[in-house]
Amino acid sequence: MRYSRLFRWIVRGFLLVFTLSLSAVSLLGGFSAMTIFDPNVNNVNVPDGDITANFDISNPSGMFINVPFNISNSGVYDLTKIRLGFQIAMTYGNASTPLNDTTTVVIFDKSQSFGTITQGVTLKANLTGTAADFANLPDPNTEVDWYRAPYALEFYMNLTFSASYSLNLYTFSVNIINLTAGHFP
Repeated sequence: MRYSRLFRWIVRGFLLVFTLSLSAVSLLGGFSAMTIFDPNVNNVNVPDGDITANFDISNPSGMFINVPFNISNSGVYDLTKIRLGFQIAMTYGNASTPLNDTTTVVIFDKSQSFGTITQGVTLKANLTGTAADFANLPDPNTEVDWYRAPYALEFYMNLTFSASYSLNLYTFSVNIINLTAGHFP
């Protein structure tokens, strides 16, 4: 047998073993990632309790929001690149337009990175926003139709949770869109 043929068989064998081992790691990592999102265990709780907020646009310096959450890593690998994004949109009757058109603006948009949660550890934290984080607020005296029914101001939130898993082979994102966050008054 020639040396070139022997070399090719060795390389082919190495590639076969390498490919099979990567496939096994991917499959087992995927199965382990699914255990994190098991609905019977509640490993990802966003929000994890009551959201406290003050959306009084007539006093912008007093506006705030606090969203508690907890994330448990019950998988085999570390949960990395954890990012939590939170957005609040406000719908109001725009009194400065001729037909009191309904206007929707994003008044709060913040995302925060939380690094890595090692296997078996729980991250319990809060995503907070202060008055400095709120923007695009309409003038409550001239732009808001306070007689709009059913509420003058309606608030909706979007939530995004993303992370990587299994040696960063899996990257996923979970979104909650247009969840009612309250109204004023």
